[in-house]
Amino acid sequence: MDKVWNRETESEKICERIKRCFTNRWRTRYWVSVVYYEPEHGYNLFFNIQPRNAYSRSIPIARLANCEYHELLDIITKVRQTYQFTLNYLNFPDAQIREMRRRFR
Repeated sequence: MDKVWNRETESEKICERIKRCFTNRWRTRYWVSVVYYEPEHGYNLFFNIQPRNAYSRSIPIARLANCEYHELLDIITKVRQTYQFTLNYLNFPDAQIREMRRRFR
């Protein structure tokens, strides 16, 4: 099956999308959510922004369909070298969450 994304360029695209959305505002919280989507065996990445005393905003930055877990780790590693935002993991098994938390401290 053809992949609609390329592992080498995907991390660069994600960093570029974060750069467009990131405005370093005072008293604003930023984080990236990584969500496992089981029907497609893929992952979605969202950039979250929450100003103080306001609702959070979630911006989709990547959709990785038919992505393997080790490929996701490579992509996140490259993104973390550029941006050190907090990562939030949703719909992952407990063992994978522990592994990612250890790896991306």
